[in-house]
Amino acid sequence: MSNETIPEGAESGPSDPASATATGDGTASAAPTDNAPTASVVEEGLNRAKSKTKPKPVITSIEELLRFAYESNARLLEFSREDLKKLVIADEGIASQSALVESLAPTDPTLSTPFKLLQYAARQGVPLKRAEDKDLARALSRLVELAVVALGHSPLFGVWVDHLVDPRKDPQLPTEHLRFQAQQIDADRLGLTPEQFKAADRQRLVKNAIACYGLLRALQREWTLDQFIDASYGSVWRYEAPQAAGLERAAGEVGASSDLGVLGIVGANYGARIARLERQVTQLEGEAGAARNRETRLRGELSTVEEREQSALARADAFSADVVRLQKELAAERDNRVVDKSHMTDDYETLRTRIIRRLGGEIDLLTDGLHALRNGAPNVAEEFLDRSLLALTREVEQLKDASGGFA
Repeated sequence: MSNETIPEGAESGPSDPASATATGDGTASAAPTDNAPTASVVEEGLNRAKSKTKPKPVITSIEELLRFAYESNARLLEFSREDLKKLVIADEGIASQSALVESLAPTDPTLSTPFKLLQYAARQGVPLKRAEDKDLARALSRLVELAVVALGHSPLFGVWVDHLVDPRKDPQLPTEHLRFQAQQIDADRLGLTPEQFKAADRQRLVKNAIACYGLLRALQREWTLDQFIDASYGSVWRYEAPQAAGLERAAGEVGASSDLGVLGIVGANYGARIARLERQVTQLEGEAGAARNRETRLRGELSTVEEREQSALARADAFSADVVRLQKELAAERDNRVVDKSHMTDDYETLRTRIIRRLGGEIDLLTDGLHALRNGAPNVAEEFLDRSLLALTREVEQLKDASGGFA
């Protein structure tokens, strides 16, 4: 794995001072055949010594820090926290600082400076929105704001400025789309000559742009480390991996990498993901087992309920048959009662007529007997009484017979 497979390696190349002193590049470190130093080698050694002893510039303002970041060929921005906290961060200075970035942005077509600023802010490990050290957080937030200003003046991010400021704004900017658009940037769009913006510069632009976008989203606390690593792999790292690397070559590349800290972070991240997935799998397996147990129990309960339902349906059918039978019997009984009522009405009328006639006849006999008794004919009265009593007695006997012997 090369240094360029991670965002911090996006600026390695001829512009990096380290590349001029690295052994094995076939130029700076090549020794003459007679083991005597040539003039060029001696001169380069003197220049290197001078560069090592060159004092660092004194930075007392955000403007000076910006100029230093743009003018320095260093891959990363080195500036102490204590010095950063000493810089004045005032709201009225944002306009002049943004104007300075606008004037310097055309000198940085590969976006190396906004990458330096964002990488520096992220490397401090300070959550900008809830930092305990307010002075440091304010200074870092200002650097992030100015990095966004610098990105906005690139033709790559020009139409996405609002989305850079507001990570929730739709539509979202996919890193694959960002990679594709960065690959379309050429010298003409930047107003440069082909010698000023070569293919290698375009590749640095691709890597820096994706790294800047991911670092910004991480600083905004919109992306997790998982998302940052996935975006970096999907849009940069996987394109840097050797094609069809076998075991030996892959092991050699990993073993030769000097970015052991980065490898550790990425490896730990994927290890943590695997551990989370394993825990999720274990949890899901437990839930699946519990679900199977519930299914077995519910199937048993369902079978019992179905048996009860069948029994209840059978009883319901029996009750329905009884209801039908009783309804038929009730209808027949009602018909019978209608007939009985009719007969009883006829019998009642017949009996009433007969009783009226009987009582009317006996009243006549009793009236005649009373008349005879009053006229001094007791024998005649007695005969009338006997005839009336005999008739009434017979009628009573007939009524008793008609009612079944009950009076």
